Amino acid sequence: MPITSQRAAFLALVLAQMHSPYRWGAKGLKPTGSPRLFDCSGLVTWCLHEVGGPDWRATHNTDRLWDVCTPVESEAQLLPGDLVLYGRAGHTTLHGRPVTREDPNHVMVYVGAGVVVGASGGGSTTLTLADAQAAGARVKTHPRIAYRSDVLGFRRLPFTS
Repeated sequence: MPITSQRAAFLALVLAQMHSPYRWGAKGLKPTGSPRLFDCSGLVTWCLHEVGGPDWRATHNTDRLWDVCTPVESEAQLLPGDLVLYGRAGHTTLHGRPVTREDPNHVMVYVGAGVVVGASGGGSTTLTLADAQAAGARVKTHPRIAYRSDVLGFRRLPFTS
């Protein structure tokens, strides 16, 4: 599959957000005098919309990205701009109850050569710029896909051009 112009623009825009602070639930918000703020799925949905993709900012989180994007069977088939999702596989327990489906809770964008980039290092307690700075939570790279041990799988966004 060739690298499309929309895919290339998406990846360039993701990379242009390097070091933007993480904020839980943020989808590209830009407070006056501040940089844009993102959580992991917010970075993906904001960048996709900015390059002419669907506006999923209000409706898509890691679960929805997992459900609606096309599966990529293996790491060997990843293209720059594909998604790497992390979380729990089915048939485990969460709060004492069985989880019978995959439960993604984090997403990164594949850059190539095993490198991923995304908004990471934060969580539900990262609500202010001070929280993000204290946690080192921002858009950043990791030198390998398995920087977390809970790689769940891979997905491809619906690029059209």
